[in-house]
Amino acid sequence: MSSPNPTADRRDNPANLRHFLREKLYYFILFFVLLACLLLFLLALHARAEIIIITVIFFALFGITVPVSEYLRRRTFYQKLLQNIASLDRAYLVLETLARPNFYDGAVLYEALYAINKSMAEVVQSYEIEADEFRDYIEMWIHEVKTPLATLSLMNKDRKIAAQLSRLDSYVEQVLYFARAENAEHDYLIKSTSLAEIIKNVATRNRDLLLASNVDFAVSNLDHEVFTDSKWLEFIINQILQNSVKYQSKTITISAKDTAERTVLTITDDGLGISAKDLPRVFEKSFTGENGHGTTSAANSRISRNSLPSSGQKSTGMGLYIAKTLCDKLGHQIEISSPNQKGTIVEITFPRHDYYTIMRPETPGNPEKSARSENHTPPSKNHTPAPPNHTLSKK
Repeated sequence: MSSPNPTADRRDNPANLRHFLREKLYYFILFFVLLACLLLFLLALHARAEIIIITVIFFALFGITVPVSEYLRRRTFYQKLLQNIASLDRAYLVLETLARPNFYDGAVLYEALYAINKSMAEVVQSYEIEADEFRDYIEMWIHEVKTPLATLSLMNKDRKIAAQLSRLDSYVEQVLYFARAENAEHDYLIKSTSLAEIIKNVATRNRDLLLASNVDFAVSNLDHEVFTDSKWLEFIINQILQNSVKYQSKTITISAKDTAERTVLTITDDGLGISAKDLPRVFEKSFTGENGHGTTSAANSRISRNSLPSSGQKSTGMGLYIAKTLCDKLGHQIEISSPNQKGTIVEITFPRHDYYTIMRPETPGNPEKSARSENHTPPSKNHTPAPPNHTLSKK
C-alpha cells in the first residue's frame, strides 16, 4: 500500500543517499583530515604547485570513487530487496528473487534472512502438520457422529425431535465445511446442475424442521441449470433456509430467473429481518448482530419461547460466513438485503462462464459447436424437467 507522503518514503528509505552519507560520516572526516595532512606535508617539502595539485586531485578521486562504487552496489541490492518485498503477496519469499550480493554487509544480511526464513518455514510446517492432523480428526469425528444421527432419525417418530436432530446434523455439517473451506478447491466438482434438483434435496432434508416450525415453503420457476458443485450449493442453501427458520420465518419462497449473462436464485422469507447497521457485516466470521444475540425488542416481542424449533436460540455467526466463503471459491456472488428491516432476501448469482467449450471440446465436422465457441454463448440445453410449482405447507 502506497504511502500518502512520497517525500517521507524517500527520506526514510534506508537505501537512499542521505542514510549512506550519514553512515560514512567518519570516513569523510578521516578523508579530509588525511587530505589536509598530505597537503601540509607537500608544502613542507616545498613541492611545486603542479605536483601538489595533481597529488591532491588523484587522492580526492580515489577517496570519492571508493564510497561511490560502494553506494551504487548497495543501492541496487537494497532497492531491489525493498521493491520485491512490496510487490510480493508473500514477502517471506523475497530471497527467491534475489542473488547473493558480493559486498560484506549485504552477504551477512542475505545469510541472516535465509536462516530466519528456514527457521520460520520449519515452525510453519510443524503448525501445518498439527492443523492437518486436527482437520483429519475433525472430519473423521464428524463422519462417525453422522452415523448415530442418521440412525436416530430413522428410529424416531416424533416430528419435533426429528427437527432437532435435523438441526444437530446441520451444525455437524457446518463444522465439516468450515474445516474444509481453506482447501475447498481440492474438493469441488463444477458441472451443469439443476436448480430444481438442488432445492428438492434441501427441502426433503429439512422437511421435519419446516413442518415442526409451521413454515410454508414455496418454489417456482426453478427450471434452470447452472455450473456449480451440487454438494456445496446444497450446503449453502441449507444454511440460508435454516437461518430463515431460526429467525421466525413463516413463509419461505425460492425462485430463479435467467438473463443473458447470469442466473439468479432468490430466497425470500418473512422473518425478523436484519437491521441496517448489521446488514454490511452479515458475512463476517462469528458476527451475530442484534437478532443473533436475541437482545432487540422486536426479537423479544416476536419470538415465542414455547415455539419449536428455535425458541431462545442464539446464532453462532458462522453459517453465512462459510456460505460466503464457498460462494467465493465457486465463483458465485451472494447478496443479502432486508427491505425495511422486515424479512430477508438472499440472492445467489451464477455467472454464465464459458464452461461448455471446456467440458466439451470442439470436434471435427461439428460446425454447430464451432459457431457456439466463436460467439461464446452456451447452447440451449435440455433442462431436467422441474416439478410444477408446488408448496410444502404445515398442512
